[in-house]
Amino acid sequence: MKRGKVFALCLAAALSAAALTACGERTSGGTFTYEELMAKFEGDIEQNAVIRVLDNQMAVETGHLQEVLDAFNERYAEYNVQAVDANMDQYVDLEQNGPDGYGPDVLYQANDMLMRYAEGGHILPLPTEQLDIDTIPQTVMDVYKLETYGLDLYYGMPVAQQSTVLTYRKDLLPANWEEEWDDNQNGIPDMVETMNGLYAYSKQVKESSSGAKYGLYMSLVDQYFNTGYLLSYGAYVFGETHDDIGLAADGAETGLNLFRDLAGVLGSTCISQNATTQVATYLTNAAGTAFCTIGTPDWLTTFQENLTQTYVRDGMSEEEAAAAAKENLVVVAPPRLPKDGNIQKGLTNIEEETFAPTTMGGVNAFGISSYTKCPKASLAFVKFVSEYENLKWRSEALGAVPARTDLAEELGGVSEVLSERVSSGFVYMMPSTRDTQYIWDPLSSLFNDVATDNTTRDAPVYTTKEALKGALEKLVSDIRSAMAVGDIS
Repeated sequence: MKRGKVFALCLAAALSAAALTACGERTSGGTFTYEELMAKFEGDIEQNAVIRVLDNQMAVETGHLQEVLDAFNERYAEYNVQAVDANMDQYVDLEQNGPDGYGPDVLYQANDMLMRYAEGGHILPLPTEQLDIDTIPQTVMDVYKLETYGLDLYYGMPVAQQSTVLTYRKDLLPANWEEEWDDNQNGIPDMVETMNGLYAYSKQVKESSSGAKYGLYMSLVDQYFNTGYLLSYGAYVFGETHDDIGLAADGAETGLNLFRDLAGVLGSTCISQNATTQVATYLTNAAGTAFCTIGTPDWLTTFQENLTQTYVRDGMSEEEAAAAAKENLVVVAPPRLPKDGNIQKGLTNIEEETFAPTTMGGVNAFGISSYTKCPKASLAFVKFVSEYENLKWRSEALGAVPARTDLAEELGGVSEVLSERVSSGFVYMMPSTRDTQYIWDPLSSLFNDVATDNTTRDAPVYTTKEALKGALEKLVSDIRSAMAVGDIS
């Protein structure tokens, strides 16, 4: 029996044990029923509650988390509640720290990590009837769904959604782009509309600058970004069971060949450490060395800050520079891909010859630890951060794309772009299971190997679709091996 099935069958017992540890109470039978578990969220919040909140690095470093904690504590001052920073360095792993009483009460995580905790009984199912979920797409909610107690229960309150976007500098567009880089005369630059256009432009920039500048600059070893090339041509992660790993499905080799061609024009620098973080790529773009990058939208605020400082060094005032950075950084959907996978050819009819890509995506949510001694206060905090105005506050402060469609529409820009892609089915949600952890390292090794093949390898080996198919089959084999080693069935 596979891991996921084992956890699904045993989760009710695990939750019961976790809740028992936290509250020190038993039912007569020694376990908690679902009704008893939900009753823990009913009534007034606990007096003098102290809840530890784990948020992401950006929320901590920008000071946003502390501002939210202060606002929450002020609202619930009559209960003398204290929400505090859980200390990311020490309390990052609920599975390890929770049973010892050191984990967070409330935690913000991506869906694969949060649902890994759910499978292990480390977080509680949420009383969704007490949460505002009406404007959250069902596909987004479903990544936090797990059948337990004979019911479809939800273990996270979605806050932000994530996937790949293209960010480019409008002020670095060629002066003649409307004449030379808009073949279909639709007012959209070819290099941001199609991967063929971006490839051609990147090649031109690289050759004209003797390799000193880039059209596209991004990491060639990042699994999250690059898996989309496989997904777009028929690959999938898991089928109905985790025995069905679809990363080598027919057509995936076409996407991998496209990636290989892209690596050839980006070069070996994009395999090095200098390009493996979004901060590094944004610094490169902000410095004017590159026209665009492909990444996630949550670092847009950092990108704007870097570009603002570039403009200040060029002589602008802080106010002028900030306005220019906001104006010149444009976020759009990832470029359309050629149906035949050939990004080196010119296009004659974009609509007929290309299609919108599928990208890997995920959802970040707040969950509540099974080990909390203050479930009502913890739920109050989850409600608080997911309120419309507070979620808008978070999105504006951190550049996060809200999970709520009504808020995404109001914010516009990158939020609306990504929200529409999710709603249209162009985002492949990262599987919400602990087995997802086994795909990342093999995927990174694959992309590193294929990128190296077309950048620095003296004798390339992936020159045919058959060879690329073999690489994908090895990828699946490596994932199976990793899963087998970690299997506890």
